[in-house]
Amino acid sequence: MEFLMYPTTVKMLAGEVMAACDAYISRKVSTDDLKKLIFHYASSYSNMLFNVQELNPTVLNRIGKKRATLVNKMLEGYQYKL
Repeated sequence: MEFLMYPTTVKMLAGEVMAACDAYISRKVSTDDLKKLIFHYASSYSNMLFNVQELNPTVLNRIGKKRATLVNKMLEGYQYKL
């Protein structure tokens, strides 16, 4: 599966995260691929993905609690930038 690597809006980013999580849950994407994608978004688009040290409320609202749990699990070990 291919995902947009450079989304231009928070809503577009949330849509890509949602699609990636759904692909992982349906076993179309490996754990490593999902982790790489989430780390890419976290490092390249931290201002859109995060609000202080938690997920942006817009992203959280769009992806839902179960996907947010998965994203947070993938982000374990990620060093947040200040």
